[in-house]
Amino acid sequence: MRPLSRSVLAGASLALAAAVSAARAQAQGGVASASVLQMPAGSRAAAFAGGYSAATGDADVVFYNPAGLSSLSAGAGFAFEPFVEGISYGSASGSTHVGRVSLGAGVSFLDGGSVDVLTPDPNFGGQRGTLTGESVTATESAARLAASLPFAGGRVRVGAAAGFVSTAIAGSSAGAPLFDLGAQAGLLPSLTLGAALRNVGGNVGKDSAAAPLPSELRVGLGLHHVTPAGLGLAASADFVAGLEDHTSGVAGGLEAGLLPAGGHRLGAVARVGYSYAGSGALAPLQLGGGLSLGPVALDYTFQDLQYFGAVHRIGLRWTRPLR
Repeated sequence: MRPLSRSVLAGASLALAAAVSAARAQAQGGVASASVLQMPAGSRAAAFAGGYSAATGDADVVFYNPAGLSSLSAGAGFAFEPFVEGISYGSASGSTHVGRVSLGAGVSFLDGGSVDVLTPDPNFGGQRGTLTGESVTATESAARLAASLPFAGGRVRVGAAAGFVSTAIAGSSAGAPLFDLGAQAGLLPSLTLGAALRNVGGNVGKDSAAAPLPSELRVGLGLHHVTPAGLGLAASADFVAGLEDHTSGVAGGLEAGLLPAGGHRLGAVARVGYSYAGSGALAPLQLGGGLSLGPVALDYTFQDLQYFGAVHRIGLRWTRPLR
């Protein structure tokens, strides 16, 4: 008998990855395609449960609202998170200024792990088998390039991004383009309103296996206040509407502690995030913190995914603020 279908085995691996990602994206609905787009990308953003459409000041805003790139002079970020069964997720971002325009890029990657290929044993009805020594894998990735432009002395920012999401299962691949649009407005010196249309594009896959991208509309508020002594707080929250599956939810978080401002180069903050997308949501609470020295920050986020176990995200950020 021939080995079990490689696409079926790798599909099972990616299905597990999708289940884990759904636990990390309760406020984004349940669209099956492009699990990598349903994960909260970034280092600090994970502790805010992905409620980041009105966030400013780091390069990871490229994943949530490209308009936010105009809020910093330059930046870079990296985050990594291992899951169960060899599944892992990572992201990287970067931004810079070219004249009045801010340019940014973001890449996220979901490794669905590997599955061993078996030769079924007919004596057990195909329920048992012999290892062939081969294995198959499943991965998803998404990349985007973005640009942002400020108006009204920087109080209003608009941005757009274009990218591509791809999936590879046991040697078979599929992909689709994606587009983002966003805007931010400074209502007060410490209060920002943000709105973004994300992951708009085609279907991933072919024929009956094709599925739409998890497109969504986000509207959020961001608050940032710091005293001359360096103590302060930041809050960011989004209302998220899934356009394909007609779901809605909220996601956001709070950060408080010693911020690197007012002459203080050392920062230490605690964070808590929460997402809600209806009753029965899995592991909606995130806990984390960050340490910073000048422009460099180390971030950590913890989440208990119940039967998937606890997960830990580690990230680094570098930021050069506007002058």
